[in-house]
Amino acid sequence: MPRIYKALTIILAFTGCIGLITTGELNPLMIVAGTAIIPGYIRFWKDKPALTKLAVGSLSISVLLVFILDSLLISGEIFIAVAHLTIIFQALKSYDIKEPWDHLQVYFMSLLQLIIASELTQSGIFGIIFIVFLITLVAAMVISHFTKEGTLKKIKLKAPVTAITVITLIVTVVFFIAAPRLQGGFGGKHYKKSVKTSGFSNNVSFGSFGEIKLNHEIIMRAEMSKNLPFSIYWRGVMLNYFDGISWQNTFKKRYRIYRDKDIFELVKIPEEKILTQKIFVEPLDSDVIFGIGTISRIEMETRVLFADYGGGVYTHDKSYKRLNYVIYSTLEEQTATEQTYDYLNLPSELIRTADFARRITRGINKTIDKAVKIENYLKANYRYSLKTPPPPEDMNPIEDFLFNTKQGYCEHYATSMALMLRALGIPSRIVTGFLNGEKNEYGNYIIVRQSDAHSWVEAVIDGKWKRFDPTPPAPPTTTPSAYSLFLDSLRMKWYSYVVSFSSADQKQLFSNFSLRFSKLKAIPKITGLNIRKLLVIILITAGAAFFFFVIKRVKRTKYSFITQEYLKFKKFLKRKGAKINQSSTPSDILKEASRLGIGHNVSEFISLYQIVRFGKKELNNEEKNKYKNLILY
Repeated sequence: MPRIYKALTIILAFTGCIGLITTGELNPLMIVAGTAIIPGYIRFWKDKPALTKLAVGSLSISVLLVFILDSLLISGEIFIAVAHLTIIFQALKSYDIKEPWDHLQVYFMSLLQLIIASELTQSGIFGIIFIVFLITLVAAMVISHFTKEGTLKKIKLKAPVTAITVITLIVTVVFFIAAPRLQGGFGGKHYKKSVKTSGFSNNVSFGSFGEIKLNHEIIMRAEMSKNLPFSIYWRGVMLNYFDGISWQNTFKKRYRIYRDKDIFELVKIPEEKILTQKIFVEPLDSDVIFGIGTISRIEMETRVLFADYGGGVYTHDKSYKRLNYVIYSTLEEQTATEQTYDYLNLPSELIRTADFARRITRGINKTIDKAVKIENYLKANYRYSLKTPPPPEDMNPIEDFLFNTKQGYCEHYATSMALMLRALGIPSRIVTGFLNGEKNEYGNYIIVRQSDAHSWVEAVIDGKWKRFDPTPPAPPTTTPSAYSLFLDSLRMKWYSYVVSFSSADQKQLFSNFSLRFSKLKAIPKITGLNIRKLLVIILITAGAAFFFFVIKRVKRTKYSFITQEYLKFKKFLKRKGAKINQSSTPSDILKEASRLGIGHNVSEFISLYQIVRFGKKELNNEEKNKYKNLILY
């Protein structure tokens, strides 16, 4: 067996395993069992004998038992257990490679591993691993073919391997672009681990934002149709009821947004007022759709979306996968159409808070002026801090913030302002989402992290829900390095052009392509008056026919004498009923000739063909005549 063929088999086996391991979703305990692949392939490389059938059979039964145990207890997921099984299989197979078929089993298992990995990760590293796998597989298959033909040492592999690899990559890209997009993963379930968040549900405990604001993990990335010269508020969930400990959204009833193709429309807004945001959200333990301002419509590949009466939009469940969607929204404030008394509740024990609100706004008549006064007062007289001590047992955390500590983060400020407004009879609510983010100049998009989580206030002013943010600016955080931003821009491109390539992108691509043809002028009618144009068409057609004729001649003459005679013999056999196709080898030709009783001199004919073609030998005229007369048709 050629050493290069063995080397490619080893590379393919490790490529599949590495592709799975880099997903980060496997159980390390199960991966340890797969490390047996290393000594296994060292033995294989050193031409050590394969294990006996008894040993392989016993180990296979053990692997099956481990798989059952894994799927039921260790992982508890059949899909993950199958991923573990493939790694252990590769390890076991490394001790049992004897026949050519065994190599193909390794290749197939590696392919299966990469298919499983594609469900577990969307990392750009996986794309690199897949390309390595593809090139290695092509090289292995080409060498396998020439090994079977017995001509491996007579040819140069670089050209066929390069050509087939390029063709395979092109076909793969075309297939990737044209293949129908399907929704859902294996069995409709996704196995990517989600990012744990809090603050984006219908029941949020007070103080929960403090923990996530210490986390700098990326939550989402967004491309916008235009840059905004002011702060960006990524709106998520509205909360209207505060019981003294936690906020709740009591509008639990959600209504379905009907879809027209992939567009979910909530309200119609003039196009000149639309702000477009293309958003890529990491896997979250939340069903919230984020967007700026008032959402008009959403472009998203999903079956159904829901909305509540507070402006929140939701997927049908927590999908635990990376989402991408396009938000069309406006910066105009929402109209307060619902019953505003749902936004006036105030815990009875907050007497000091109510008196405090009235004292600050004493002498102010206009509602808007009262709201602005409270907002500015909190900003000016309190300090931003993520370190907040727990309140005394007999004290509400809001009044502890307002009258004792006077330091806190967005939740403290937003809750205090909303309750103070309510004490003045102004309907108000808090909204959770994200504030700003950081601009990545390498990709011209915005990175939003967990630490950008924020809450603010919306209050009814003159029939509109007007936003207020009483939180003073947070201390500046560490700026990411240029290197990390550049890497993230590469990830963004991978998500945009590969992972998130959707049916909408397909339609857009095909539409752009077809527009080129739509710009062509209509074909004129052929009448007696434009006979000249008809002649032009005939000449073009004749020219094209001549061109194809010449190409065909050139194609014929590019073959050497020996190959032309060989192809001629193949055609002859096919006419006699031989089962021959494009991939038939000289050995196949010889067998078919023998089966049809035309074996006389055929063996010498085939042998001479191989020697001349692959040995680069030249025939003189006498040898050509002799060769030609070996087969008489």
